[in-house]
Amino acid sequence: MTPFLLAAAALVLAVLLLLLRPWWRPLRSKRLALHYLRVATSADFSAQLNTTIHRDRLAELDRDRASGVLAAADYAEAHEELQRQLLDDTAPIEHAAAPESNAHRHGIVIALALLLPVSAVGLYALLGTPAALVAETARTQPGATEMEALVTQLAQKMEKNPDDPQGWVMLARSYKALGRWEEAERAFARIPQVVAQDAALLADRAEVLAQHAGSFEGQPRALLAQALRLDANATQALLLSGVDAFENKRYAVAIGHWQRLLKVIEPGSENAKPIEAAIARARERLGQKVGADDGPEVVQGKAPNAEKPASSAPSVDAKTLAGNAVSGRVELAPALRAKAAPEATVFIFARAVNGPRMPLAVKRVTVADLPLDFSLDDSMAMQPGHGISSAAELRIEVRVSKSGQAMPGAGDLTGASAPVKPGAKGVRVVIDTAGN
Repeated sequence: MTPFLLAAAALVLAVLLLLLRPWWRPLRSKRLALHYLRVATSADFSAQLNTTIHRDRLAELDRDRASGVLAAADYAEAHEELQRQLLDDTAPIEHAAAPESNAHRHGIVIALALLLPVSAVGLYALLGTPAALVAETARTQPGATEMEALVTQLAQKMEKNPDDPQGWVMLARSYKALGRWEEAERAFARIPQVVAQDAALLADRAEVLAQHAGSFEGQPRALLAQALRLDANATQALLLSGVDAFENKRYAVAIGHWQRLLKVIEPGSENAKPIEAAIARARERLGQKVGADDGPEVVQGKAPNAEKPASSAPSVDAKTLAGNAVSGRVELAPALRAKAAPEATVFIFARAVNGPRMPLAVKRVTVADLPLDFSLDDSMAMQPGHGISSAAELRIEVRVSKSGQAMPGAGDLTGASAPVKPGAKGVRVVIDTAGN
């Protein structure tokens, strides 16, 4: 965008210089000024001479009348004729057009200097492509803004009609899609009986609570167990239960959930591939200690069968994780140090530039750890198959949370990197923005 604007500004300036150049020349040369002076002087002298001649002729007429040479009628006619000639001869002589005044000339210059750029911008806005000057992220912003407006309208509608359970479900899921976890939970809380009877809604609410708290501990885990009791094959509940088990290093339990999930989705589909990769990653973590530290499986209340990884199963080794990892350094701007307590929680997220708001990887530290050299990889993914390697381009975001929660809040301090590719090294993120 900047090179285009610079080039356009240079062209407008060049055109202005060409158009205004004649107006900056001296108004007239010294010789031309003297010429106008002579014209004005000679005109004044001629008028004085004509007046003198006509005065003498009038005196002569008076003498002829007094001596009786002219009759009264002839005298009156001659006197009137002389007066008419005098008026004609002494009328103001129209001088040649004088040059424009400095004020008029400067007015034209200013008008051209203002109108030309304004006209150029107006014509480009009318006939050109202004959107081409806007960054890609800015061009996609109106769509997000429009969705926010629609969700706001739905929220207002629900406040006026609170007895519509499907409306609350739609509102809660809309907030969830926007990453507004706290508002999504409040919407789910308006219809607890409806949620309690639907496994999919129980899983949605569990995810919202987990995103808000940064963990499946407590109520989110209980909601997932309740969902699986209602429907042992609830896909979202199986997926999230596997994620919960994986994060707590209960890899065999995670495998059990995800294997059951594979049975209810189309084999070999795009949805199945990330689940298969997650199972392979869990098996890689288990190594030869399959089932050693696992608790009872949530799905059936039984411990999963311990089994060693099949030799033909795909694996995600440390080399692959390292190759996709994004690493760099997080620093806190000196101007904001006084606003961050040493024990405050710091979240380091990797998010897809064009994709869902759910983090691709998360790391939690404290302000006391800063500055910090960080590394994020697929093992830190919130959902299997949705890690750093799944994004074409991602951004590292950092938040110093005043509340200690992952959900943005008042008084948080933030910073973000420029878009980077999976595997990027030396990424620098400065926490330099204070929230309201």
